[in-house]
Amino acid sequence: SCVMIAGGVFKNCKYLVSVAIPESVTSIGRYAFYGCSSLKDIAIPDSVTSIGHSAFYNCSSLTSITIPDSVTSIGHETFRNCSKLTSVSIGNRVTSIDYYAFYNCSSLTSIIIPEGITSIESSVFYNCSSLTLIYYFGTQFEWENNISIQDGNDYLKNAFVFYYSESEPTESGNYWHYVDGVPTIW
Repeated sequence: SCVMIAGGVFKNCKYLVSVAIPESVTSIGRYAFYGCSSLKDIAIPDSVTSIGHSAFYNCSSLTSITIPDSVTSIGHETFRNCSKLTSVSIGNRVTSIDYYAFYNCSSLTSIIIPEGITSIESSVFYNCSSLTLIYYFGTQFEWENNISIQDGNDYLKNAFVFYYSESEPTESGNYWHYVDGVPTIW
């Protein structure tokens, strides 16, 4: 059964600070939380498979977001103008990030990217001038060859990329792993 948070349902609720989405929800509609400028944290449960475009546009108090493994794509302008967003973790079933998804997320410093990503559309990370760390689940070869990165993503292209390694790497290079749930550089 499909239970969805309807499109635009909380649009411009400027005093909404926190939301607990129940496990029964499978879809977050477009513009669902658009302009919720006081929304500081939101937990997206594993039941959610789709997040509509512009769902968190102008959520300027949101500081971090974890997109669960159940989600397969990130729609256009989903997190546009989330100016306090500092960290993003993208679940391992996401294969594409649509245009302007993190546009103007000027505080975004780190992002966890799954190895299944094949497409990062134009200006996804436009004006993400703080973006310096990419924690990528794949290899350096996959990063350089398997992802189509469109124009307007210079901050992504110029960030330091670290590649996932469960155990301490024997060869030199940029590697990371989790320590108590926190991405940590080897």
